[in-house]
Amino acid sequence: MLVLPYQTRFAPGALPWLTLVLIALNIAVFFGLQRGDQAAYEQAFRQYLASDLPHIELPRYEQWLIDRGDSKRLQRLRAATGRHDTLAAAMLLQGDAQFLQALRNRRVITADDPDFGRWSLARRAFDAALDRAATERFAAKPHSGQPWRLLTYQFLHADLGHLLGNMVVLLLAGSFAEAAIGRLRFGAGYLLGGALAAVLQLALAPAVLVGASGAIAAAMGMVATLYGMRRVPVFYWVFVYFDTARMPAVALLPVWLANEVYQWMAHSQLPIAYAVHVGGLLAGAVYAYLLKPKDPSQIDRVLEAEFAEDKRQRQQSELVRLAQEAAARLDTRRAARLYRELCELYPERVDYMVACFNMALLGADMEELRDAALRLLWTRRKEHPDELRKTFLAMTQPKVLQLLPLDEQLRLARRLVKHREDAAALRVLDGLLGDEHWRTLYARQIADCLLGLFTTYNRAGLKGPAEDIRFRLQRYFPNPREIGGLPPSREVPLSIRGASTRPPSLNIDLSR
Repeated sequence: MLVLPYQTRFAPGALPWLTLVLIALNIAVFFGLQRGDQAAYEQAFRQYLASDLPHIELPRYEQWLIDRGDSKRLQRLRAATGRHDTLAAAMLLQGDAQFLQALRNRRVITADDPDFGRWSLARRAFDAALDRAATERFAAKPHSGQPWRLLTYQFLHADLGHLLGNMVVLLLAGSFAEAAIGRLRFGAGYLLGGALAAVLQLALAPAVLVGASGAIAAAMGMVATLYGMRRVPVFYWVFVYFDTARMPAVALLPVWLANEVYQWMAHSQLPIAYAVHVGGLLAGAVYAYLLKPKDPSQIDRVLEAEFAEDKRQRQQSELVRLAQEAAARLDTRRAARLYRELCELYPERVDYMVACFNMALLGADMEELRDAALRLLWTRRKEHPDELRKTFLAMTQPKVLQLLPLDEQLRLARRLVKHREDAAALRVLDGLLGDEHWRTLYARQIADCLLGLFTTYNRAGLKGPAEDIRFRLQRYFPNPREIGGLPPSREVPLSIRGASTRPPSLNIDLSR
């Protein structure tokens, strides 16, 4: 069973930098510092097998197991020696921390033992060869007398699978904890939880420890305490079934503890330090309880950022439903306002802009109609080209044209030219050409639009329409060098600027 909280979205400026740094450090240690460990171990054990150590230590190790009544290890040792697998027997011996402690304290081979001299020299040489492996130098070991190993072991891993599994869980749980408690407190809790977890493991089952599991378990314990009764997203996997859900964070702690205790009891023979997991969970939970933020809004903001998209989608669905119902009742004013809210929530959605314009066109609110038209004229989106073409054609109605500033009428003409609606574009331009004041003030833009039409007709081989355009150019702009006028406006109209510069107000009454 696996249950993990996860975070997919982060508030602005709140990326889990420390979690990412910890992951990078673990990866760097594995592929850098530990890169030569395999070769070092192979060389050390070749040296062990070539020395007198197997003949001296293995018989004494067998007697040690008999005296202690350790039937499981004794059975494994005899199986290895029975098939003449001296390497497996030596590795079993080397993995027994209690025997090694007694061996190094000269309780197994004493100074008056006839083999003591040969053993002492060979053992020192073997230990020196082992120390060439970074894992041996920095792993947590019982009775090492080097407390700094409680920190360094957290960045070592046994193999690539061990590393990848731990880093995935660290990314999921660590980012959640870091966002809630802050980088410094999270970092201190991560390292302290990993250290205390190792102390518990070494006290209950002495063995060499490597891996970030204890520290990651502390991060998970922090999540459970920090988020409390708040519902957090979790990924769960039970046998072959997996899915996502939301559950109170505090409920994760007993689930994790129960799972670890069960795994510990059911698989005690596996080389997995379950006590580290249990100790890390408890240490992280207590640490977070003592140092959790006094301001709960810091934690609330994390979940708001995580669920913001879901909230927007629910809001979108509700607004679309209400807008469609209003349109079906011919309540065009309400439908247009609802579609405007959708445009502000999703400024990239052309279909919402078109629907807003169509509803406003059917209604009597001229300000709403003007804003809807401007929003479409200023969009840079290329989706739904046919809908845009039809909408731009609808804007040539006098009802709409009289609402648009001259700059925007010219923009409409350019949009029509782009969509190959040349006749409609020409109608708009002819309306401007008939007014001498506007023709002079916007001469450059009008001439550019006419020239675009002329080029289009010419390339298409439409000589008649091309000559009509040439006639207009020669009549109204006989001297191209003297054409002046205002350049096209590049400033978004104030009435629609808020769609990209302020959050939507969503002041529509959704209860109707």
